[in-house]
Amino acid sequence: MFFLTFETRPKPSHPAYGEVGGAIAAVFVNEVVQDAAEATAREFMDEAGWDVGVLDKAYAVELDAFPQGHRSRARFEQALKDGIVVTYHAWPVGDADIDDWAEDGGAV
Repeated sequence: MFFLTFETRPKPSHPAYGEVGGAIAAVFVNEVVQDAAEATAREFMDEAGWDVGVLDKAYAVELDAFPQGHRSRARFEQALKDGIVVTYHAWPVGDADIDDWAEDGGAV
């Protein structure tokens, strides 16, 4: 399993276009090779209507890294079933400072 993060922006065809300026996409991908995980994540987000920017982080993760009840554990477990889980931590149009986005808020 790999965990990756990307900066993304909604495409004009995305329902949130014009409201969401961008998002940090936090992605769990059930792959054993980083290149395959990145390719899977990019394809999934592209098909979901997001322009995907530069890869920010990528590293292998194990289920034991997340305690019972932790939201990342639930996402990891879901990715085991579905192959991929993406959470978009979004900010509104006009908010250029992505450092202010809250991890608990703004999920699209």
